[in-house]
Amino acid sequence: MLTQPVKIKIAYGETVLPAGMKLPVVSSDANSIGIKYMGELQTIPIAAARFEDSEPPNAAPSEIPPIVPTKPAAAPSTAPGTQLQVSLQPGYDSRMQGGDISMRELQLLLSPHCTEAVDLNSASTKIYNGVTYLMDSEQAATILGLPHSVPSRVPVATPGFPKNSLYYIGYDGAFEGRFNRIYLVTDTANKVVAVQLVDEHPKGRWKSAAALAAASWSTYNFVNARMRASDTMRVQAGSKRQGNVIPIETQLYQRVRTRVGRKNVDRYEEQETAKLFIPIPFARIILHCAQIGLSKT
Repeated sequence: MLTQPVKIKIAYGETVLPAGMKLPVVSSDANSIGIKYMGELQTIPIAAARFEDSEPPNAAPSEIPPIVPTKPAAAPSTAPGTQLQVSLQPGYDSRMQGGDISMRELQLLLSPHCTEAVDLNSASTKIYNGVTYLMDSEQAATILGLPHSVPSRVPVATPGFPKNSLYYIGYDGAFEGRFNRIYLVTDTANKVVAVQLVDEHPKGRWKSAAALAAASWSTYNFVNARMRASDTMRVQAGSKRQGNVIPIETQLYQRVRTRVGRKNVDRYEEQETAKLFIPIPFARIILHCAQIGLSKT
């Protein structure tokens, strides 16, 4: 089990595995551990993990689902009656080390549409296709026609999001004619706070180098904390306000260089696209967390 966040390289970028995540162990030595993540072998420092009794260092590799964390106690509600509040861990807005790039990009994408504030209420704001803010995740899955198998909740480790307080539940399917995966992002009480669609395998979508000249973003998937890994990649990002929701759209492109006559011509092929729906009340909390995270005092 990971005892601290670990950054690893993945296809077309990198991601951060959160502390508390359990992964199958393939090998180990005095300095490192070989693990399996999403079907790929990864090497992490031995100091970043601990072995559990159920899986010794030399255990045979096996595919296991992501950790299903124990649900922490929900934060006490001070709202009158039965009004719902978002449930976050104590210290959810405490400053974290690193992550400045993602926090700044969240600020740039969200601040044109709302201001930072700690707004724990505002339930029932519409997010996506009948799913509302602070709706129970099982009810949301039913509304979206998602399978009722028991999915695993995975911690969200994105800098700028409330710390140690969010999880995502992923489902495969076909959404909006192009996306192959949907994530329900939940708080500690398993209430939906955001929804993300992802197309992991775009087909035949290209852009010229000139069209991407101003594409200077780094984060291309906020829920999975994925960032471009090299200068041969470009990330486009944009946001807009639709009612009480802010959709953030991001695309990752990989450079493909071809020879045309005596010249090299660069084109960029789309590798992944994501569409993240954040309701205004939660966007304000994210801006609050990012502002504290970027504070130097």
